[in-house]
Amino acid sequence: MLDLTEGFDLNPLSPAPHRYPPLGCAAVLGAGAWGTALASALQRGGVPTWLWARRPEVAEAIHDRNHHPQCLAGVDLPSGLGATADMAHALHGAQLVILAVPAAATRDIARQAALLMAPGTVVLTASKGIEQGSGALMTQVLDEELGKAMLTGSIGGPSFADEVACGKSTLLTLAMPALARSHPQHRTASRIAGGLMQQLALASVTLELTPDAVGAQVGGALKNMIAIACGMATAQGMGENARAGIITRGLDDMRRLSQAMGGRVETLLGSSGVGDLFLTAASEQSRNTRLGMQLGRPGGETAAVAGELAEGALSVMSVQILERKYGLRLNVAAAVRDVLQQRRPAERALHRLLHESAPATLPPAIRMPRPVPVRVRPGRDSDMRPAAQAWGVGHA
Repeated sequence: MLDLTEGFDLNPLSPAPHRYPPLGCAAVLGAGAWGTALASALQRGGVPTWLWARRPEVAEAIHDRNHHPQCLAGVDLPSGLGATADMAHALHGAQLVILAVPAAATRDIARQAALLMAPGTVVLTASKGIEQGSGALMTQVLDEELGKAMLTGSIGGPSFADEVACGKSTLLTLAMPALARSHPQHRTASRIAGGLMQQLALASVTLELTPDAVGAQVGGALKNMIAIACGMATAQGMGENARAGIITRGLDDMRRLSQAMGGRVETLLGSSGVGDLFLTAASEQSRNTRLGMQLGRPGGETAAVAGELAEGALSVMSVQILERKYGLRLNVAAAVRDVLQQRRPAERALHRLLHESAPATLPPAIRMPRPVPVRVRPGRDSDMRPAAQAWGVGHA
């Protein structure tokens, strides 16, 4: 469990111009929309970047013609962005490596890359999922496959790939345990994170920094499940009140799982938690929201299972391992599983989520104070004065 009690000093990581040395070069493994967008942002920020694609024809189109043949339609990729189907070529000399592949492929790709990277390389995951079979977060998978020779972390937040690729303003979270002051490689991690933050700012990407990789990844994984449930509510015509209730239940799920795994609630208030949740659950551009809308229609669960599932649907199944491990019931995940696994009608699953689930409990620190009795003197005190005194409100 990550010990974050010693805090995190943000001052050395302030984005002062030219404070940090530029990164030498970077590699992004995975040429889907998100991986290509991240590689484009790095290249625009002045970081020489290579993008690895599984299919040679995709690498050729990006490298030679500056466009992706299958996604990011109409987006001109930056000149100078290299692309190759040779992983060794992409990783050669890379100081920073980002794995932008599905959660199910992360372990295999990390295992291949481990043999091709130099010790001390910073390796980040851009996947928002939970590993099937183990319930591991993606940074845990990286640590298991790469060992202690690499500095691992995650990068993510509220971001649609096409907007990042076009250079539109975006706020992301970079989470690395080595950013904690007590970590033996804190200085190295701070230098690299500061340099990355400085250069991505040139591509209109602002980074929030945290050592809490647990909280950042829990937020990223669970927000996909919440978006599916919100999509179901939209298809059912349940209204905005119901969607807000689902999001509230989902935030409580995030809080409880993050705390159980050693994460910090504060992290969920940043871009990797509330920010990412707002974007994903509020937009039909999200694959998870669209999947939820399909599930919410009559017979939609059968068609959805027959097609390609979004990352959130896979994580809904994987998170059961964590629920059993920590003795939790994640209400939103359970509702989505009811539809996907049990074929329960979406209307019934959402009714159970909103009306039959255990109510969320506010942390003790923010509960309202208990009113104290106040003696009212007839004719002397206004009607409002006792109420004001009861809550400790003074008079002007």
